[in-house]
Amino acid sequence: MSKTIILAEKPSQAKAYAEAFSVKKRDKIFIELNPCSTFPNGAVITWGIGHLVELKQPQEYKEEWGSWSLSSLPILPDRYEFKVAYGKSEQFNAVKKIFKNADIIINACDVDRNKFTIFYIGVKIHTYR
Repeated sequence: MSKTIILAEKPSQAKAYAEAFSVKKRDKIFIELNPCSTFPNGAVITWGIGHLVELKQPQEYKEEWGSWSLSSLPILPDRYEFKVAYGKSEQFNAVKKIFKNADIIINACDVDRNKFTIFYIGVKIHTYR
């Protein structure tokens, strides 16, 4: 039995998607859908609250990058690293837990580049930490 997870960009978007289906359970961090022709095994809709993950700040890579100076430019880390956005740990951990049980993850974020990044990073959550 496959577990389908739908990632919406924000709670209001998740609620709007859920209105098109029969809801089995509403929770603080997800909405569970009853089985239907679209999702024969049901589905779970969860959401971000803006960006759950963000790039580390320059000073988090090297202390000398903490204050701006012409001599420190360009600031190019060997590898870009992410961190959980301030105040978003609870939702991050909830989405991470839900994603660990996913067989299928559906991108239900808006389609512009910024929102695709929210989804892409969301999918990578289960490998983070």
